[in-house]
Amino acid sequence: MSSSASTVLRRALGYARRSLWIVIVAGVALFVAWARLWKPVEVEAVAVDRGDITQEAFGRGTIESQREAAVGFDMVGRLSEVLVDEGTRVTLGQELARLETNQAEADLRSAQTGVDAARSSLLRLAAAEERARVLLVGAERELTRSQALFDAGAIPASERDAASDKVRVARADLNSVLAQRSEATRGIDVAAGGAEQRRVAMVRATLLAPFAGLVTRRLREPGDTVAVGSTVLRIVDTDRVFVNAAMDETVLALLAHEQPGAIWFPGAKTPVPGAVSKISYEADRQTHEVFVEVTPERLDRRVAIGQRADVRVVVAVRQQVLRVPVRLVHHDEVGPFVYADRNGKIELIRPKFGLTGAEHVEVTEGLEEGDKVLAAPAKGISLPVGRKWKAP
Repeated sequence: MSSSASTVLRRALGYARRSLWIVIVAGVALFVAWARLWKPVEVEAVAVDRGDITQEAFGRGTIESQREAAVGFDMVGRLSEVLVDEGTRVTLGQELARLETNQAEADLRSAQTGVDAARSSLLRLAAAEERARVLLVGAERELTRSQALFDAGAIPASERDAASDKVRVARADLNSVLAQRSEATRGIDVAAGGAEQRRVAMVRATLLAPFAGLVTRRLREPGDTVAVGSTVLRIVDTDRVFVNAAMDETVLALLAHEQPGAIWFPGAKTPVPGAVSKISYEADRQTHEVFVEVTPERLDRRVAIGQRADVRVVVAVRQQVLRVPVRLVHHDEVGPFVYADRNGKIELIRPKFGLTGAEHVEVTEGLEEGDKVLAAPAKGISLPVGRKWKAP
């Protein structure tokens, strides 16, 4: 082969190789353009349907009791016995603890001895009063006789005056006995009052349960000295419990008494039905939450005061309304929107929404029943508006 022919062949092969690369690059570019601009996007499509929507207010709180008492003695003393332990169930009026009563018993015996002595003294004064009255009657009779004899001139005036003096002495003795008897009577009242105080102190030395409930804390032990107002035991009524839940203040206008709800305990598979029993009139200034009490209809499981629990309160219900799944609604700076099918292509639509439930949101305008709402492949990823779509 001549050199000129070889040169032509090499040039032809080089041109062919360059052309091949151009074709390959163009093909790849066309494929990429087709994939990005014309290939249908695989998306999940959900039809707009009709159904019920239930809006719930969520809150997290703790188990509390409607009746809780910190019980203690209303007197100073030393504990001799604590008759219950933490976790003990008690009944109304059950003995819970006792103070040492040795000194109180001694004081009671002393007071009772004083009462007995005052009564014995009163008996002696009664006999003295009777004797003084007899002497007074005798002296008055002697004075009457002496006065008659004096008037007849049978006795001198000195004898009459002596009889008169005996009457005055007898009357003074009687008045003295009467005064002593009155003082003794008051002494009995004072001694009896002191004895009653000691008896009441004996009763107050025993701590009784103010209601039926559960002992949750034992704060004192035998031998401890307790003052007035110091807490010995804490008791709660576990039959009258509620959940004190914190909810966002935005739901306050939707809340009302007796609204149905559900209480979820940690680890429980099913909720406990309940209802709103109280709504706070004050919101937390830092968290902007309001506290709502939800009382269970019944409680068949064991609970602990202070235990965590979640509540969901039904605040609104709409039946047989147009709805779409909440997960298909997106938001941007303009507002909420959905991706929907329009003649086989993806279109961004901004419907008007109404009630929002846990899984669905109500559509009031912009979509019809049966319209296809399209799901983005992942959260935060948008769909290409105007592209065709297909189900996976």
